[in-house]
This record gives sequence, C-alpha cells and structure tokens, in this order.
Amino acid sequence: MSKAIGNIFGAGGEASTSMYGSENEILKYLNNYDTTNYDNTLKNLVSYAANASNQLSNMGDYNFSVDGSDAARQRAEQATYQSYLDKLHPQFANQTSDLQASLANKGISIGSEAYSRAMSDLQDSQNAALNQAAYQATLAGQDAFSNSLADELRSAGFSNAAQTSYINQLLQALQNSYSGYDIAMDKFNVQYGADDRIANNRAANAQSAINFGNDLIKSGISGYQNASSKAAGAGAVAAAASDIRLKENITAVGKLDNGLTVYLFNFKGSNTPQIGLIAQEVIEQKPEAVVEDSDGYLLVRYDIACQ
Repeated sequence: MSKAIGNIFGAGGEASTSMYGSENEILKYLNNYDTTNYDNTLKNLVSYAANASNQLSNMGDYNFSVDGSDAARQRAEQATYQSYLDKLHPQFANQTSDLQASLANKGISIGSEAYSRAMSDLQDSQNAALNQAAYQATLAGQDAFSNSLADELRSAGFSNAAQTSYINQLLQALQNSYSGYDIAMDKFNVQYGADDRIANNRAANAQSAINFGNDLIKSGISGYQNASSKAAGAGAVAAAASDIRLKENITAVGKLDNGLTVYLFNFKGSNTPQIGLIAQEVIEQKPEAVVEDSDGYLLVRYDIACQ
C-alpha cells in the first residue's frame, strides 16, 4: 500500500522507464530494412541444395586424392625399351660380324681360348648396353607416371577450384546483407534489452517509492505519537480530528502493527495531504482512543491508537 503514497507524492527513482531515442531509431531502421532480395536468394539456395542432394550420384564430387596411371608407366617403359632394342640389335649383329672377321684375320680360330675370351667380352659389353636401355626405359616410365599424376592434380584442382569459386561468389553476394531472420533477431535483441532495462528501472523506482511511503507513514505516525505524548505530559488530552466526515480523497497507504489502516487524505477545504487513521475504524478496535468534540466529530488519541 505504501507504494501508492510514494507515487502520489511523486517519490521514487528517476531511472528511465521508456525507450531511448537510439533504441527507437534502430528499431525504426530495422523495421524499414528490405530483406526481400536476400531472402529470395536464400530460398533459391535452399531449393538448389535440395535438388542437388537428389542428384548427388550424377554430380562431380570434390577430389581429395589422385593417382598417376600405371598403364601409362608400362606403355612408356615398353616403348622406350623397344626403341633401344631396335637400335641395339643391328649394332650387336655388326659388332659380332666385325669381331669374327678381325679374329679370323689374326689367325684366331673358333673354339680357341682367345676366340672365346674376345666373344665373351663383346657379350658383356652388349649386355651392359641392354641394362642401360632397361634403366632408361624405367626412367621414362617413371616420368610418364609423374606426368599423368600431374595431369590428374591439375584436373582435380581445376574442378575443385571451379566449385569453390562458384560457392564463394554466392557467399560474397550475401555478405553485408541481412536476412529476415537476422532482422528479427536484431529487433528482438534491441527490444529485449530495452524491456529488461525498463523493467529494472520500474522495479527500482517502485521500490524507491515504497521506501519513501514507508518512511512518510512512520514519520507521520511518529509525529502524532510525539505530539500526543508531549500533550499528555503537560496534563492535556491530545487528540486529532480523524472523523471520516471531515476528510476527502481518502486512499489506504499502509497498516500499523496492530492492524489499523493508515490513510492518505486531505481535509475538506484544504489541498494539503495528510496521513492518519479513520476514527470510525479506530473506535471498533480501540474505543478508548476515540473521543467526541463539541461539534459531534470524532477525534483520535494517537498515543493510544498506535499501541
């Protein structure tokens, strides 16, 4: 009840309980922000993603690994080795014929030790040439494998880059734009922050008003008690006019510990607010605290009524 008296007197805190201008401005901006293009783009993207998910088996996937062609390696090795053989075999035949003729001219006959040693040396030389041809063929095969691997990498990189580039273009088109959801969340955050601040300020103001009202009641009743005590000490009966017939604009603002209601009012013919009890109520609970004046109006002895 004391909250009412505090508010009546304009008491309480002065914290803002309305929207700040900046909050109104941002809400006004957000309410007028057109997200149609962005929302349509998102809608198209969602539709595209749904359709694409149904066609995954027909779509190119991202390449996370590649491998060179072993078939290309074998072909290169075989072709290179055959090329060497095509050159070496005629050379070997000529070398053999020339050596035989040279040995015959020197009188070295077939089957002799010297003949066998010369032919063996020629065979070793020709085998070395064949080994070198095989080695070169292996290198050619490795080069072919490396080249095929590089081709696969370039192809995969191009495919991945093309997909990534397309996605990045879409993302860039959406940057710095708001969706309807973004706008809704921003509006919620602004409104929520304002509502929370306003609620806290109202609670603080209300509590301040309550405290003010309580202090005012205590002060008013204490004043009545002190005045009554002083008058009683002087040998007089202290009583205050409390007849409801003399009052107007009566509002209950609190209660005494003994249960009597405290009211805010003004006496008829006066605009000055007063705090006190209603004699007609006091007489029901504490008849000894009520007396009647010469005009028939009821007075309250607060020193007794407040006990």
